[in-house]
Amino acid sequence: MNDVSRLVIAARLDAVRHACDFVVEAAEAAHLDERTVYHCQMAVDEALTNIIEHGYTYQGNDRQIEITCQVEPERVVITIIDDSPAFNPLTHDTPDPAEPLDSREPGGWGIYFIRKLMNDVQYQRVGDRNHLVLIKQLPAPEVVTQPGDESDTFPVSLLETGAVKISPAGRLDSKNSPVLEKTLYSQLEQGHSRLFVDMVDVEYISSSGLKVLVSAWRRAQDNGGDVILSGLQPRLIEILEMVGFDMLFQIFPDLDTALAAHSKKP
Repeated sequence: MNDVSRLVIAARLDAVRHACDFVVEAAEAAHLDERTVYHCQMAVDEALTNIIEHGYTYQGNDRQIEITCQVEPERVVITIIDDSPAFNPLTHDTPDPAEPLDSREPGGWGIYFIRKLMNDVQYQRVGDRNHLVLIKQLPAPEVVTQPGDESDTFPVSLLETGAVKISPAGRLDSKNSPVLEKTLYSQLEQGHSRLFVDMVDVEYISSSGLKVLVSAWRRAQDNGGDVILSGLQPRLIEILEMVGFDMLFQIFPDLDTALAAHSKKP
């Protein structure tokens, strides 16, 4: 097997989802396992978001980014080519997950995730274009499911205890994270500082989604509250553990367990 597929997108945030779906489709067609597909998808999401945000400074409407996905017998090779100013992400410092949580900034995790999720990352400036190569070694195959559609708002329920349950779904990526941010901050502004975020229907989270959760957690803490997570899929827990956020958030296997644990607190 040595299949190569190619996609060209506009350098806009609303096109990142299309590129992620393209990578997922190519990986699923090659019968890659769910964890490998997720890692490739997230690395591409982070790389493209960085290029659009920092390379094109959100001014890439008339510029293009090329993505190729090559599936080989023992690995998948994803190449991202753009014509923004030269930028080698491998020469820049990444955040330290061992840094104390109270002094850690929520941003800057994109490159960290890319390097942790992929087995090898390479960069070259060829002519006037950046070439970023992401390489992932392949484990045993397994089929992954497609993520659900985004919605304009996430459901909110007021609990008898006065706390609030928020139920995000689908992808918490650079395009959809503002929906979560709006939902969380709306509740905080209404004086609800204890927020139970039930993640059972969330299939994907990027650094953008993590930044929103951390920002809301800090604001809730300032108001004497908390942001409590429940129902996370194992691959999401892996991402939180990767950056040490499992030490920041209270995480429960399901919402009932989270509610029961907090009902016993004074």
